[in-house]
Amino acid sequence: MADLITQNDLILVLSGSASPKLDLKIEVFDQDQKIIGTIHGVVSGSMSINGESDIRRTASFVVQPTLTEQLRLTEKSLLWLNKDLRLSVGLYDIRAKQYEYYPLGSYVYTDTSGTYDATTNRLTINCADFMKKLDGTKNGQLGALRIRYPAYQEDAETGEVIQYHKIRDAVIETLEHLAKITNYRIDDMGEAKAMPEYNRDWQTYREEHETTWNAIPFDQEFSSGCSILSILTAFRDLYPNYEMFFDMETNAFICQLKPMCYEDDLYLDHSFLKRVLISENTSVDMTTVRNICEVWGNVIDVDYYIEECAYSEHIYSASISGYESGYENGDVIGLKIPAANHADAKIQINHFGAVGIYHEANDAPISADVLKPDQVYAFKIRKTRVDGNQVQKAYLLGQWQVHAVNVLTDGTKSGQFVTGSDGQEYELYSKEYFQNFYNCERVDLTVTKDSPFTVEKLGEIPDVKTGNEYENLTSDDLAADRAKWENWKNCRLTDHITITTALLPFLDVNKKVSYQRSDSDREQQYIISSVSHDFSAFTSTITMYRFYPLYEPRT
Repeated sequence: MADLITQNDLILVLSGSASPKLDLKIEVFDQDQKIIGTIHGVVSGSMSINGESDIRRTASFVVQPTLTEQLRLTEKSLLWLNKDLRLSVGLYDIRAKQYEYYPLGSYVYTDTSGTYDATTNRLTINCADFMKKLDGTKNGQLGALRIRYPAYQEDAETGEVIQYHKIRDAVIETLEHLAKITNYRIDDMGEAKAMPEYNRDWQTYREEHETTWNAIPFDQEFSSGCSILSILTAFRDLYPNYEMFFDMETNAFICQLKPMCYEDDLYLDHSFLKRVLISENTSVDMTTVRNICEVWGNVIDVDYYIEECAYSEHIYSASISGYESGYENGDVIGLKIPAANHADAKIQINHFGAVGIYHEANDAPISADVLKPDQVYAFKIRKTRVDGNQVQKAYLLGQWQVHAVNVLTDGTKSGQFVTGSDGQEYELYSKEYFQNFYNCERVDLTVTKDSPFTVEKLGEIPDVKTGNEYENLTSDDLAADRAKWENWKNCRLTDHITITTALLPFLDVNKKVSYQRSDSDREQQYIISSVSHDFSAFTSTITMYRFYPLYEPRT
């Protein structure tokens, strides 16, 4: 939908809400995307948009055919398996004496048989957006073949990595070769630190990690019987906060970061919504509220491991037999740490030279006391560029199993102390408290002072994530990013409100609005998560969640 709503759009809604007059137009396309007819005689219909669903748009309508033969279930009918639909709704402009049409998207039939009532001569038709062509419902299921997307290409003789394969390229290859889709917009996909939405130094980060920031982190394999959509969503979910959908106006396939709406103008404000408001429903599903997310990721598979390790002058030194060719990009080394680290710690294996230890999350050297004595940690060697020169860094992956915890807190000190299993006292809800009681070194506190769901207000309500896609998280930093994302979703999607208004056909999801609840004395900002239109009742039902930033806006 359009990013801006015009004054004329608002006037049409306000002028038509008293005595609504609309036209639901359904254009039918053949396999070559040429219009072959229009379904007339629509007597009722509804349409829904859900920003949290792979199938974003669905629609249902009832027609009383004026040309009955064209709506029979025959190969030449407008109702057949190989036909597509484009929906739009028109609001009548009294001044111009014509309809102003708003696009509602392109669809495929999902219930081709419909429901025919001979008494009333009416036919009910259900449809959904083009994702149904990719999920195996209408098409998109792959036959007897195994599809593999390698993370990188090696030199056949030396085994050295000569090319990393990009996530974006894999998505485009899937769309063009498997789905035969050429109308698309695929944005950059990769680490959050390389995105301008999240990091003001994103260009520097990309330069220093030019070959890996947007690369496929590990080989992707798919078996026969899977759908094209399952392949696409596997790439989408490699990093949190991406979405895929078909555009409402152009029907282009879109892959992008979900809008954070930090700097977005208001799509609608409270003053307008109040004029078209019919009802309000505020609810919180307490069974789904969570304020702690604990993520268990991959059990790290190291290439080289040694327990005999010395620590001197900020350098962990070890000799590993069989490791003779020097540091290679991507090598994973496991070391049993003999002593806590100082700041600016390094590792040195054999005679290969000392390499600084860094966090994956922010590319900063680890601070003092991150590594604990007698614990085994894994480090990945990466070659990056700094000031135009290639350097080697050892990125801390974590302990044997990837583990991270994110906590929603209001940032206040509790003043209460509890005794841990080690006999020491910890201040309740402090970072040290969660590290001890959850046995996890990587604990991040997300401070949201005005959230009603913090641990200080509700106590600890954990959500533990294991298995499936979480097994693909290969470092504590990646697990921490996912824990933050999951915790944010748990809290934002439960703090929501649903309102019913006069029909607003230009609405779309992921738009920022302001609204003052009936039980509140001030306006709040919300993000639209779903919309349902009832064309018979001339109403729109809008579900919105409170706007809580995931990341601080760039400065």
